[in-house]
Amino acid sequence: MEYLSFRHARQHFAVPIESVRFIAAESALTPTQVATGKGQQFDMVEFEGQACIILSLARLLNQPSERSKSRDLLALLQAREQDHINWLNTLKNCLQHGGSFDLARDPHQCKFGQWYDHFQTEDNQLQHVLRSFDEPHKRIHALADQLLTLRDNDQAEEALQILNNQGSNTLQRLRDLFAEVSAMVRSSIRPTVIMLQSSEQQTLGLRVDDVGEVFSCNAAQLEKEQQDYMPPFARGWLKGIRIGGNEVTIMEINPARLLSSTAINEGQMLA
Repeated sequence: MEYLSFRHARQHFAVPIESVRFIAAESALTPTQVATGKGQQFDMVEFEGQACIILSLARLLNQPSERSKSRDLLALLQAREQDHINWLNTLKNCLQHGGSFDLARDPHQCKFGQWYDHFQTEDNQLQHVLRSFDEPHKRIHALADQLLTLRDNDQAEEALQILNNQGSNTLQRLRDLFAEVSAMVRSSIRPTVIMLQSSEQQTLGLRVDDVGEVFSCNAAQLEKEQQDYMPPFARGWLKGIRIGGNEVTIMEINPARLLSSTAINEGQMLA
């Protein structure tokens, strides 16, 4: 039997290919939000003359979608970029008017540095760009000790000149890197809607983060009696499936049970 695979985080899922009616980028659809009497809102889309509900796999799993995580990352990057603009402005004010400089001088102690030291990604291209932050970020923070020492030795004008030259250039390098990473994150947001035939009369859409491959599975690879975590919309486990060069276990989703699952009844399906 043939299946269409898709992914959420590191979890793999599949639906029988015979139930797949259409696949489209979410951006190509024009969903309409419909409110219910319980204060819930549902995304609906017209497909072949039928109003079809769009469910979110992430919400069915009670987990954040890649799209929501990407939005959070974009907001974080914007905030950390502004932090360094404010940092340099504060340093400039201290050089001009005196007073103490109380912001982080150690590049590992500012909010960006704390995030940067612990952030991990499997995206090799993103890893490469992030490594480029290290040198200019350290250079920015090194300015504080250097320039405040000059100020305290009655060389405030020289300190301001260095700040205006090196500070602006280094800040621009950081801002260019923030822009590059943000563009990469935006381009990685590609939610897809799979239109599924859930019954003879009903078609629904399932929003997923990443559509994968079509694969074949024999009866010996299908495990329906496994006692591991099994949500109400799952049919069973597909064992020993080759996806992306790796052997994985895949949860088979039963389209007919998506709308009747506990998650749906509790209003948990929309992202």
